[in-house]
Amino acid sequence: MKRCFAATTTLAALLLATPASPRAQELVFSTIEGSPDVEVVVAVLREAYARLGIDIVVQRLPANEALRRSSSGEVDGEVSRIDGVARDYPNLIQVPVPVGYIQGAVFSRDVDLHLAGWHSLRPYRVGRVSGVLFAERGTRGFDTIVAEDYQELIDLLLADRVDLIVAPYINGRVAIRNHPSGAELKLNGIIETFLLYHYLHARHADRATAVAEVLKSMLRDGTMREIFDRTVASLVGESP
Repeated sequence: MKRCFAATTTLAALLLATPASPRAQELVFSTIEGSPDVEVVVAVLREAYARLGIDIVVQRLPANEALRRSSSGEVDGEVSRIDGVARDYPNLIQVPVPVGYIQGAVFSRDVDLHLAGWHSLRPYRVGRVSGVLFAERGTRGFDTIVAEDYQELIDLLLADRVDLIVAPYINGRVAIRNHPSGAELKLNGIIETFLLYHYLHARHADRATAVAEVLKSMLRDGTMREIFDRTVASLVGESP
């Protein structure tokens, strides 16, 4: 009887010491704070990494700081950036499957601006947000003022310090809708569309193939489109 009791006690101790289920791995990614369009890609990546048994944590930071942390290895990678970032930041490995896109949009108080490509912005005073790489590259050499966030960007336009602003379409729409002035700013067109890619720090290079395969499967089965449509509708206040 004593032997049976001891065996039972030992088994109970082992069961209590054993976790009920294995703990999921966790990766930390940086991204741009105050950028609603990033939330579309965050939703896509949560699903993709969940299929690999990995949880993700997202740090929302000023754009330049987010890129510094991901390229230095302080975090495990960057949620998303435009194509080719790895040329300037070789510690970042681009996962070669698009995880979304952004539309470079121009907004102003004048609906009659006639714009056709980046060169057509040159005669104007242009506002953009610091660290948004497509706007920085597209307006290089132009008369620009740089804002720290999208509310400040709209403030510049309303104060007539710039003639127009360049921003991702979703971010611009959300910022205009939420701006305390209630201003009715005009969309003057989409200047360019950019595919977005997920980036891993070089120490995770061996994960890139597996992540790419999951993203491909999400493209094929329609999951990525469903997540995109649902999240965008929520952000801009429309029905999916």
